[in-house]
Amino acid sequence: MKIKFLCSAVLLSMSTVSTTFASGLVSLSDEELSQAEGQALFNLSYLAPTDAGNLMNGRGSSVGFYKLGLEAEVQLNANIRNLQLGCGGVNGIGACDIDIKNLSLSGLNNSSVVGGPNDGSPIFSNGRPSTSAILTNPFVEFAIKNPNSASTREIMGFRTSAEQISGLLTAGLVNNATPSSTDGIQSLSGFMRIAATQGDVDTRATLFGKRPNHQIQGLLNALGSNRTFTSDPGSADTLGISIPSINAGFNVPAFQVNGQRQTQAVVQNVTTTIPSIPLANGPNNQLRVTFPAILLVANQAKVSLKAGSRVDNLNMSITFNQALSMIHNIPLTGTGGYLALQKEALLWPGNFIDAADAAKTDLTTMTRSDIAQRGWWMSFAEPVQLGYLKATDTVDISGVLPQVATLMTTELLKEENRVFAPAGAAIGTLFGAVLETPDPIIVNLNAATLANPATLTLSNLQLRNQAVVANCYGTLTFC
Repeated sequence: MKIKFLCSAVLLSMSTVSTTFASGLVSLSDEELSQAEGQALFNLSYLAPTDAGNLMNGRGSSVGFYKLGLEAEVQLNANIRNLQLGCGGVNGIGACDIDIKNLSLSGLNNSSVVGGPNDGSPIFSNGRPSTSAILTNPFVEFAIKNPNSASTREIMGFRTSAEQISGLLTAGLVNNATPSSTDGIQSLSGFMRIAATQGDVDTRATLFGKRPNHQIQGLLNALGSNRTFTSDPGSADTLGISIPSINAGFNVPAFQVNGQRQTQAVVQNVTTTIPSIPLANGPNNQLRVTFPAILLVANQAKVSLKAGSRVDNLNMSITFNQALSMIHNIPLTGTGGYLALQKEALLWPGNFIDAADAAKTDLTTMTRSDIAQRGWWMSFAEPVQLGYLKATDTVDISGVLPQVATLMTTELLKEENRVFAPAGAAIGTLFGAVLETPDPIIVNLNAATLANPATLTLSNLQLRNQAVVANCYGTLTFC
């Protein structure tokens, strides 16, 4: 890689420092100057289109990069009430490339809340406004097309950045329970990787068996012969089966926020296993079922499940859609990042390229990499650590129950899982008695859902660790 430096600086030899302070500047010969050591405050570097380190090399564009850097650490604490860039224009009317309300940058927090409604949210021992983000070696960089041709050279874009950034970036003032149109990230064109993490939720108590898509079937052994029973969700005798609130841990894979004018993050393949779903632990425990006649007369019964009945090991794959306005805390722990404006899609020096895109030459097909798109673009170099995630409120998982009913039917139709009805209970159904299963019904769905997990889509969960700490002194929420 060829890098040419143009530096302007006053170089002080350590051997002449005392002389300099005593009698002012002194002249140095070329030989003495060659022995002097020092560091320029500013430096200018150039990356040619054909240099090996130029990520645009071999990708159909002759683009070189000029970089003006400051060799220093800069401390910054800032609040921006309304950051709007690229509104309307070539990317379309009615939106902005970047639209963030109440943006703050400060130093990193000392610790996090443990326990309580804001579990995991940042804590600043001396107050957030007393801290500053550290920008190491900030720079401005220009992308020049055909840099070696005076007649055709063209500025394709510029970016501002730093080699490293250490600080807490927050967007918004309040950790709302629903998406906000006046607070936080409204629109983001950019690239951000989110590191894999974990969390847990408490599910909302619900009722199973009363909806048409909750119908189940199984084998009923009565008076020595098997019959197929079918539940009747629409019957007045079907009270349903109470399913209590359950705590379930989940694993969030690494994912990306990558694209133009995004308003939400889409996280796929969030995995969880619910170890046990009780089926006989609540105020309702009754299903009306029908079956081929017993003693030529009884063909239906009210059935309750014996205590201990349950569904075990339900493996789930969850798609999680989260409005960006509900993501507030973005810690930058020594990583780089940039804000850029470009005329066409660019790979800036040092941009992340996913392994799946490494051999591709067409930028439009590199969907997993940091390709700065036309317009304004905000990018973060390293994966952002969101920390342990926990929903503030209970989560509705009733959307998975139709799949549970189908899976239960598959298992209950197997001979080894047939339900036995004692003779007396079978005859009792003739007189409207409730038939309680003599043994708990236990349906293990691990094998059925390990390779093909049940699926569920969740949207806009209020996360405890996204409470925002004001970057102001006193009682002000923004200043």
